[in-house]
Amino acid sequence: MNAFGKNDELVERESAIVELIEKIALEENFTIKNALNNELISLFYDALLADNSFEYPFDSLNNIGNLKSSDNRFRIFTWNIPQSGGLQRYFGFIQININGKIEIYPLTDNRKSYEQPHAEIGNSDKWYGALYYSISDVKVEGETFYTLLGVELNNMFSTKRVIEVIHIQNNGEPVFGHPIFKIKNQTISRVIFEYSSRANMVLKWEKDLNMIVFDHLSPLRPDYIENYQFYVPDFSFDAFKFVEPYWEYTADIDIRNPQREKPQAPTQAKEFDEPGFIYRSGRQSN
Repeated sequence: MNAFGKNDELVERESAIVELIEKIALEENFTIKNALNNELISLFYDALLADNSFEYPFDSLNNIGNLKSSDNRFRIFTWNIPQSGGLQRYFGFIQININGKIEIYPLTDNRKSYEQPHAEIGNSDKWYGALYYSISDVKVEGETFYTLLGVELNNMFSTKRVIEVIHIQNNGEPVFGHPIFKIKNQTISRVIFEYSSRANMVLKWEKDLNMIVFDHLSPLRPDYIENYQFYVPDFSFDAFKFVEPYWEYTADIDIRNPQREKPQAPTQAKEFDEPGFIYRSGRQSN
């Protein structure tokens, strides 16, 4: 251990990872960039195999998402590598704490295999890739479900936000997606928003209210319905509020309270014709 209580071996490995990340960011050739990322995957995996890696903060990895569940059940790392044509590939690892034994699962971005991404269940080999920036957890009949908020830099024309759910099976394997989101008397397993890459969307967890709050998205013109590169926030806000066993969709919550920045809990919700996200079969994201 060094003077700051950090494992010297992991400090060295973290420094090597930071150096490689910076090299990838500066590289303009996509083939070389991907080759360097393969080195990063190997280097990162070796670091996670080291003793005490689960407790090590990895707080110098500014360009890599690093979230740990409040119960120390797992930690997840995610990052993206730009590709030609404005596309992105996503990579990651999830460390699962099984009674003190740490299992490591590399995450394989398999978004293209999802025919109905809002309805399908995934795993570490079939991961709907995204960069996660927030984590919370809820209990359903005694089982813990972890809710992750993420962003997917889809392409040059549209961006996506994702609400993903993870639960850990008895054998320690992670499962992505669960029919826990309730909208209009039906349930979906994952929430995906898509909107113009020129716009910015709010999607955040409000712990005090037990709500996930987000911008309602609408097309710029009626003839742009379901053409999501023309969807933008319409100055109204919706939410998912947890009422066991579901995250229940609530439209048109009021956040216009000058006395506080946090949104008020909804009273009587306005019913929009359509939520601003994909929830039905046939309304697929590209």
